[in-house]
Amino acid sequence: MRVVRWGVKALAILVVVAVLAVVGLLAAVTGRGLPRTNGTIHVQGLHAPVTVERDGSGIIQITADDPHDLFLAQGYAHAQERMWQMEVWRHISSGRLSELFGATTVAKDTFIRTLGWEEAAQRDFDTMPADVRDALTWYADGVNAWIADQGGTFSLPFVVTGLRTGAGGFGGYTPAPWTPLDSAAWQKVQAYNLGGNMDSEIFRLLADARLGDPARTDALFPAYDASAPVITPSGLIGSGGAGASGTATIPSATAAATTARAPMSPATAAAWGDLASIGSDVLALAGLDKATGLAGDHGIGSNNWVVSGSKSASGGALLANDPHLGFSEPSV
Repeated sequence: MRVVRWGVKALAILVVVAVLAVVGLLAAVTGRGLPRTNGTIHVQGLHAPVTVERDGSGIIQITADDPHDLFLAQGYAHAQERMWQMEVWRHISSGRLSELFGATTVAKDTFIRTLGWEEAAQRDFDTMPADVRDALTWYADGVNAWIADQGGTFSLPFVVTGLRTGAGGFGGYTPAPWTPLDSAAWQKVQAYNLGGNMDSEIFRLLADARLGDPARTDALFPAYDASAPVITPSGLIGSGGAGASGTATIPSATAAATTARAPMSPATAAAWGDLASIGSDVLALAGLDKATGLAGDHGIGSNNWVVSGSKSASGGALLANDPHLGFSEPSV
């Protein structure tokens, strides 16, 4: 019995030691991903000292002597806090998710590369003013300075991905140098999120085929009432007559297509549904909030109103703005 009790105690001690070792390892690896928020950091490439302060909400304030140092410090600070998020985001915009997540994201990569976000971003970058290209280059220099300063030791997501793909060990895999194109390409993902009517277009295609007449789809989802309020002037090109007083008939975008539509095969309909789903999945993976489902416009479209100071209790003008943006961190 003494031997058994000793064995149980020894086993319990080994288990506790193992748990503490695992917790300690996870804490150390996780801690590597936290930004350094005090003291002095020597960053290669700066022309002069830069001050980086964080307020009570963690919002960064950067003070620098010139734009070069400002954008370089911004890149360094962003990498401190969000390098894994940035790494995933640039793999999204370039259609290289499968490098991180394997075969499960091949369809998403195919979708992204078909849209050509990276190629479009390259065309944008080539035509940007010199000062904008410089800013993106200096920002990339700051990100790469942070990558170099890590000495091959990165946070937990880099470790997990490195071990799974064979690209790195407990130090994590080292991300490739950041480029100005990586920053420019992300605006294409944001634009896709904010544009966002692909689902509605696919829904109309499927509904028209199922109902056999675009007019029936219009009846289910009528256009904006001509007597309802608008921000743009009445009769503006593209408004469809919105803002007119009294009763008006709004021309339908599909009014001319009154002929019956040929039925769509179940396989074709399913393929269109899959395409819409992949587009939403890409945004979800990016952490961008997007309503699900095909029907309706999901409340897309900003609105605002203003009240003159002569009509307010304070005497000051009142402005309310509702941009209809989904939740994301950081915000758009």
